[in-house]
Amino acid sequence: MTVINALPSDRKDRASLRPRGHSEAARYIRLLVAADAAASLVAALVAYGVHPDGEDFTQLHVWSLRLAVILMPPGWAAALWLRRAYDGRRVGTDPEAFRKVLGASGVMAVLLAVSALLIDSTSLMRQVIVTIALTVALTQVGRHIADAWYARSRADRARRRVLVVGHARAIAGLSASVQPGRGLSPLLVGACLVGPADPTEIDEIPLEILGDLGTVAEAARTARCDTVVLLASPELDGETLRSLAWRLHDQDVNLALVPMALGVATGRILMDSLGGMPLLHIRGPVLSGPARVCKSLLERALAALALLSLLPVLLALGIAVRSTSRGPALFRQRRVGLDGREFTVLKFRTMVDDAERLRERFEHLNERQDGPLFKIREDPRITRIGSVLRRTSLDELPQLINVLTGDMSLIGPRPPLPSEVATYTGEVHRRLAVKPGLTGLWQVSGRSTLSWADSVRLDLEYVENWSPRLDAEILLRTTSAVVRGTGAF
Repeated sequence: MTVINALPSDRKDRASLRPRGHSEAARYIRLLVAADAAASLVAALVAYGVHPDGEDFTQLHVWSLRLAVILMPPGWAAALWLRRAYDGRRVGTDPEAFRKVLGASGVMAVLLAVSALLIDSTSLMRQVIVTIALTVALTQVGRHIADAWYARSRADRARRRVLVVGHARAIAGLSASVQPGRGLSPLLVGACLVGPADPTEIDEIPLEILGDLGTVAEAARTARCDTVVLLASPELDGETLRSLAWRLHDQDVNLALVPMALGVATGRILMDSLGGMPLLHIRGPVLSGPARVCKSLLERALAALALLSLLPVLLALGIAVRSTSRGPALFRQRRVGLDGREFTVLKFRTMVDDAERLRERFEHLNERQDGPLFKIREDPRITRIGSVLRRTSLDELPQLINVLTGDMSLIGPRPPLPSEVATYTGEVHRRLAVKPGLTGLWQVSGRSTLSWADSVRLDLEYVENWSPRLDAEILLRTTSAVVRGTGAF
């Protein structure tokens, strides 16, 4: 393969090289600006409408309130721009978006508060407080609506097209760790190999091979990529990286580096420098401390409230299970929890009473030959009511008792069987560093349709990257997964 040194330099030719995603990203940014401006205008009008009108208002005070309404939309958009909330490289995927909104609100609050002090207007100060609070809330709502609409109407055109560059094994690992794209998430369209590669390693790459390190710029132009992602490799020294960066800049293509620490949330990575050399610090996982204590107390309280409110439903489901098949309403099974301690998990019985004895008869139907799990899509041992309970995840409601007693969490890794734990090797044991959960990444990402390797990877990602925000996201996604019955059988 040959390296292409001549690149179009005039404006028209460079525009022809610009990936389609750039123009879509620009439209998305304009949509965000409009949504943010509208949110701030509504907030300012509401604050102006509810402020207590008084006879002691001077004309200056009245006009200051009206001027605040007029200047709020452009001022809010400018503050967000200063906080880099309109970064086209992070279209729909900016993990710091809310933090930037809060930063912009601080800028606006300071400016408006200083203005209120200068004219000695307590009315303007009250309006500032209401306006800023409403603006932050409405901006978040507006951005969620804009994301959903844009993702649904223009997702195929707006998603960033990414070219991956690195060694074959590293590319295969990255491809396996990237979840299928949703909405405005990036799309991996090809790969360029660095260094020699074994044919078997190349076969494991699910992407089209578009060239090698010397043809990255040409491959990015051919595939109309707007981002090139470089995986860590010794061939990518300073001179090579600098040369590639200039060539991609001429094509209006972004360049990004991926540290080979896959599965690490961006919130755990901190930028630093040492003697002018950039460093990435990776914060350790949160396995104990006040945050974990608060999580446990909150989940126990929620479990208690849920059990009280769902008591009639639990009784009805128990009666339905008992009346439609022989055996107890509850199924008890030993599972492994925090630090390898065993406990008894509770579920509504969804199979015939002697299901464990019949397992050997259906061993040949097991669809999970890649690990210790036993799953059959059309398991003949499942009762009629059990099929409904599994599809709706109602069979897992009794696990709220396990949450209340402290054996489980509402959100966490999947609770494994002792026979599964006996097969664990190496880092898989880190799944037991936290309490297992009633729901988790495994449930909202496919449940029974996941391979053993994917199930382990998701559980380890949760343990390593836990945060209250991650729990909140999983809880929201659980509702959707349960409604759709995703991966339940």
